[in-house]
Amino acid sequence: MKSRKIEWKESLIKSLIYRSLTLVLGTLTAYLITGSIAIATGMALLTESVQSVNYFFYELTWSNISRRKLEKKIIGQIKKKEIDLRLDFSSIKELAYQLSQINTFIPELYISLQNIFNKMLENEELAEIHEEIENYKNYFDVAHSGRKMVFLKEKEE
Repeated sequence: MKSRKIEWKESLIKSLIYRSLTLVLGTLTAYLITGSIAIATGMALLTESVQSVNYFFYELTWSNISRRKLEKKIIGQIKKKEIDLRLDFSSIKELAYQLSQINTFIPELYISLQNIFNKMLENEELAEIHEEIENYKNYFDVAHSGRKMVFLKEKEE
């Protein structure tokens, strides 16, 4: 999309070219009616001056309306393509259950899963299913109890 600076410059140039052409035509028309080149030139200059300003603002307004319509259309298309990701209680319970079933020997993965359980339990919006999440977390803990996991930091030492 063009910037406003370029847009108004283009409109100004178009206005000047168009008005130059209409100035010549206006002068010729007025000369045919009045028979005086001085009067015809004066009338044409006055008319074209007023119309030049009018056309310039008309062109700017039209360009802005067109740009806004295009922006609105693009935003509409983007909104249509948005994905609605909503988690309900049953999907969160299912996630907690599936996490409890993971049997991992990777200490970092174990910690990550523990953190997910803890975040779910800290979330007040999930209060009504905290008990079930706690049960799944406990099952996960029991499944991993007694394992001697060596963490990356311990390996480096």
